[in-house]
This record gives sequence, structure tokens and C-alpha cells, in this order.
Amino acid sequence: MGATLTATSNLSRTKAETGIRGVLWFLYPLCVFLIYKQALHAISYTAANDGGPLVVLTMAAAIGLPLTGLAIMHWSLPAAFAGYLTIVIPPLITATGGLIHVGAQGGYWTMLAVSVPVVVFGGGAALSLSPGRVLLKAHRATALLLGIFVLAHLTNHLFALHSLAAHRAVQDALRVIYRNSIVEPLLVAALIAQALSGVALAWRGRYRQGFLNHVQAASGLFITVFLCSHVTATLVSGRALSHTETDFLFASGGPAGLLHSRGAVTLIPYYFLASVAFFTHAGGAMRRNLLRKRSPLANRVNAGVFALGVAVSILILAALCGIGGLSRGI
Repeated sequence: MGATLTATSNLSRTKAETGIRGVLWFLYPLCVFLIYKQALHAISYTAANDGGPLVVLTMAAAIGLPLTGLAIMHWSLPAAFAGYLTIVIPPLITATGGLIHVGAQGGYWTMLAVSVPVVVFGGGAALSLSPGRVLLKAHRATALLLGIFVLAHLTNHLFALHSLAAHRAVQDALRVIYRNSIVEPLLVAALIAQALSGVALAWRGRYRQGFLNHVQAASGLFITVFLCSHVTATLVSGRALSHTETDFLFASGGPAGLLHSRGAVTLIPYYFLASVAFFTHAGGAMRRNLLRKRSPLANRVNAGVFALGVAVSILILAALCGIGGLSRGI
């Protein structure tokens, strides 16, 4: 009987320790958030004082801080959740600010601001009870439509390195298609379906193992939060409330670029990591499909798509920070 009591006592102690460790893991994203905010201030300060290489270093620090969440994901389920929360800090800050701005308008705008996170994450968690094959088919079908749109959108931004006129010409041509009265609602519907199915799949696979599987889930969650933020900023705050032209100048915080626009510095890690997350998620999906076919090229394709994403993200960030057409004002 004494042995039984001892065993029960040890089990209770183990559960208590596990629970405490689980709670403590969530101190990590809080600490990263506080340091991240200081890194953003450092970018503003070095840019205002002609910091030169220091600007690049502070930008790299701000971009790298959320990615440290990848280092803790394999420890336990609470650690994985804390890691995911760490990674989505940049879009979470921007999304929260955008939703507060929309909600402050009152009336149905407040209802919209509250419903966005509830529907996306609450609905996604509820959908996780659906059959896995159904979720995968919905996710892949909407990913194809959104992937084409995002690639066109990112390519459009690359033209800003040449000139704002070139960017505007490509943008006007693309808007004939994606701002069509039929296509635009389809894109928004596909975005909602993509977000809901993505959250559901992430929740279903919460006990996943393997670094690349965690990267796949983390990049998908980053994209989900980013899209919630970006669509709120462009469709709701920009077009519906402010009646603002949501062009490249809107994205860059004005003609001075992200580095020299008050408040826009928070968008540097936000934009860069969003673009990287898109290519990372796409590369991970390609890898999984190739692994099913037992292709030896699976990891190489994944690495190649990721490298392409980093290169494209650097170029777009350079344009948004004032290099190219924005600096020349043409």
C-alpha cells in the first residue's frame, strides 16, 4: 500500500511539474515580443541617424527574433504552441492594431473586427473535426487560386524596383482581373476557406514530429494571420473606411519608404516574413507531394523554393524601403 501511495504521489508531482512547465513555455513569446518591440525602435533610430550597416543589422535582428520560435517547437505540445505564437508576432501586432482601428468605428464595424479572429481560429478549430481528406482537398483547391494571385501580386511589387510607373502599369492590368466583380468575391471566399482549412489542419496535426513539418505548419499560420491583417488593412481600413488608393505608396507607408515613415517600420518584418512564409509553405507542400511519389528531389525542390522566396523577399523589401522607383519618385 505504501508503494501505491508513493507511486500516486510521484504521478501527481509529475503532472504538476508538466503543467507548470507548460505554462512557463508561454513566457517565451512574451519575452520575444518585448525584445522585438525594442528592435523595431532600434530600426527607427538607426534609420533616422544614418546608421548605414546598423540599419541592416537591426532589421535582421527584428526579422530573426520571431523565427527563434522554431527552436523550441520539438520539446512538447505547449512548447510547440508557444513557438507558433512566437513566429506570428509580426502579423499579430499589425492585425491587432488594424482590428482595433476598425472596431473603433462602432456598429457593424465593431462586430466585423470581433468576428474575424473568432471565425478564423474558432471556426478552424471546429472544422478540425471534419474528415482529413475533405480538409486537404479544400485547402489544396483554394491554395491554387490564391497562389496564382499572390505570385502575380509579388511579381507586381518587383516592378517597383524599376519605377513606380512600371509598378502602376502592371497593377492596373492585374486589377482588371482580380478586382472584377466576380473574381474579387471568389478570392475573398477562397481566402476564408484557405484560412479555416489551414487552422483546422494545423490543429489536427498538433502532435506532429519533425522540424520541416513544424515549419510547414508555422508558415501556414503566419500566412493566415498575415492575410487577416492585410485584407483588413486594404479592403476595410483602406478602401471602405478611408477611401484610400491601396497602391505601392500605401504599402510603403508613403513616398519616403518604410524606413522613414512614422509607424511603418513595424511593417518591415511583417512584409519580409510574409513573402518568405508563402514560398516556404508552397515548397513544403511540393516536398510532401514528391515524397509521396518517392522522388529523390523532394528536399532539393523544397530548399530551392525557399531560397527563391528569400531572394524575392529581399528585393521587395528593398523596394518598400526606398530603393529603386520609390527613391527616384518615378
